[in-house]
Amino acid sequence: MNLSTDSSSNTAEAVEDMAAAWFWKKDSGHWTEQDQAEFEVWLNGSTAHRIAYLRLRAGWKGAARLQALGAGIPRGAVPPPGRWGNDLFPGGKNAAKQNPASALPQDSEGRDASKFKPLRWAVAIMAILAVAVTFYAHNTHLLWANQYSTAVGELDTISLADGSRVTLNTDTRIDVDLSNKERRIDLRRGEAFFVVAKDATRPFVVYVDDKRVTAVGTQFSVRRDADDIQVVVTEGHVQLEQASAVITLSKLAGRPGRPATALAAGAIARTAKSDVLVQGGSAPEAEQLLSWRNGYLVFEATPLADAVAEFNRYSARKIVIDDPSLSALRISGNFRSSNADGFLWLLKSGFHVKIEEGDDRVHLNTR
Repeated sequence: MNLSTDSSSNTAEAVEDMAAAWFWKKDSGHWTEQDQAEFEVWLNGSTAHRIAYLRLRAGWKGAARLQALGAGIPRGAVPPPGRWGNDLFPGGKNAAKQNPASALPQDSEGRDASKFKPLRWAVAIMAILAVAVTFYAHNTHLLWANQYSTAVGELDTISLADGSRVTLNTDTRIDVDLSNKERRIDLRRGEAFFVVAKDATRPFVVYVDDKRVTAVGTQFSVRRDADDIQVVVTEGHVQLEQASAVITLSKLAGRPGRPATALAAGAIARTAKSDVLVQGGSAPEAEQLLSWRNGYLVFEATPLADAVAEFNRYSARKIVIDDPSLSALRISGNFRSSNADGFLWLLKSGFHVKIEEGDDRVHLNTR
């Protein structure tokens, strides 16, 4: 199968036509040693030949993943080699069986390769469609939702496709679904801090059971305890709602409760079923609750029971207070969340607490 090497057969269009012809012939199942020898002569005759053939082959491999190409193939399967011709294109495999002469690539010397133009364009269009579908699905997240999680004691920061960043605290899982209308985060467990990229057309919404926290461009955290949440806002404003109605906010200072939706920077909100308490603090106070992002737990006259509960979030080896009288003991200081042993040593040396260590538990008692 000698191919012409004159200038007319080496135009870009002619090269692509011949690449398509060789590609079809190689996949047809009628490939001989002579075909291989002639193909290698053509392939090595010009860099343009090799590029055209490799580009065509790569484009087809990408296009093969589209279900549209799976005519007669079970759903979810990729057409195997040798099945792509069929009757989809002029000069396809079945057509070759009906007219064996058409199975040979032809050039300007009596072998007309122009009939492979529909094949070349079909492959090119399908390759473009494959790229377009992949890009669309990746950037709109309409075809899947991403899941991110951390193990006990682990922290992780992830970047989302919209430019937002999420820092996951210990033992946390979120589901992310960025659509054209909403950037949805389902907090399944744990705690996460969000730095939200501004996008007025797509609100950023964190869902916990029937509660939701909505922002456009701001910074805040949400911590889940069963079906209740703690929200800490460090920058901008967020809106705290239930799925069906706005939550009633009650001020800790004793002022009458009143409907409200906005939480400003420094606000700390905690829910209890359909009620919520909002503490209007300062940004530094809010940041203190978020010291876990740097690997620290900060306590200021914190009851020992609460301090122990915090440490237990970061370790599989739990601390248990056996003597109830120790629960109200007040603790202050900065502690590494990963250094429960140092915390226990300070309790033992500074408060005369008896420490009894087991395989998976540490028991606290009064001496």
